[in-house]
Amino acid sequence: MKTRLNLTWKDDLPYIVNEEYLKPYIYDLLEFLDGLDYMNNLDFAKKVMMSQELKANNIIEGITDDLSLIDEVIDSLDENIPEERRKRIINLYHGYQYILTHQEISKDSLRELYSYLSEELLDDYGKENTGEYYRTKPVYIRKRSRLDAYTEGIEASKIDYHMNMLLDYLNEQEPNNEMEAFIKSQIAHFYFVYIHPYLDVNGRTSRTLAMWFLLNNNSYPYIVFNRAISFAQRDYETYISNSINKGEVTLFLRYMLTQVQTELEKEHIIYGIENNAGLILTKEEHQMMEYLLSMKSTMTAKELATFYNRFNQKISISSIVENKIEPLIEKQVLVRKNDTTKKLSNRSANFWLGINPELIEETPKIKTLSIKKFI
Repeated sequence: MKTRLNLTWKDDLPYIVNEEYLKPYIYDLLEFLDGLDYMNNLDFAKKVMMSQELKANNIIEGITDDLSLIDEVIDSLDENIPEERRKRIINLYHGYQYILTHQEISKDSLRELYSYLSEELLDDYGKENTGEYYRTKPVYIRKRSRLDAYTEGIEASKIDYHMNMLLDYLNEQEPNNEMEAFIKSQIAHFYFVYIHPYLDVNGRTSRTLAMWFLLNNNSYPYIVFNRAISFAQRDYETYISNSINKGEVTLFLRYMLTQVQTELEKEHIIYGIENNAGLILTKEEHQMMEYLLSMKSTMTAKELATFYNRFNQKISISSIVENKIEPLIEKQVLVRKNDTTKKLSNRSANFWLGINPELIEETPKIKTLSIKKFI
């Protein structure tokens, strides 16, 4: 069954969702979440938001600030951090504080949220051509996978009409459950990107708006969606682009459902490891476990360190192994296996890694990941 949304694109045609096609993906995610009460609360959402999601929301824009820098900026521990790096972190933090304390999503409150997210990040052109609510000039969107490829946001004269449509869509009827809220949040996320109502900071605003809607509807586990995107970003850009061009959002929603399930499975595995080991991992240790569980290639220390450098300010492989991998081995969360035939550095050999098999157990809930691969 295909549903026509009250959100239009070219020639005023409605965007479409094939609900029947999405049913098995929705069922799998709901089945996974059944009984996992520790994910379904505001504390879980806040914990995820203020570390992994804040970082991931910026990573999607090509900004690879590490967790320690994010904490330093939020806690104002280092005043020597360059102002632009500081603003792109603290702006998101203030935006997240805003959506945690303000419920109404309206034209005025969205503009206020945008003022937090964009503060001191707009260039002169952006400032001069932003009206009371939205941009007044065309915006050209560069595709990160191709530096020579651009698309154009909708005409500035049509923004108000389409944004009113989006706000009506979000507010016209409360979702019946948390899954409906998630689907609706991601349709809004997509449609905001389609409109591109500002000259800059559209992506972060679209995803923060989606997060806002989730919080308003107590849909806490789904907050991990920024992180889900960050691990499969090329697909994200592809599905956004295809949905814009074809007038159907179904495949973008399938992508979001499957990616979010994978991230929540990682969370559940790490939660089980912590319980079995009788410890609580630090933010950075948790992140390293996420990276390990995200790897699709050879499970060695060097490959894990290389994976880390994809999402953070680059540091030496040996430093990552010494300061981020070895502590997990010392805590007996990870196990060091045989050396490989290749070098980690001039002085040491690379080595195979695995999760301590005594801390991890197979469960029918885990469907998108192979537990055996990691032990």
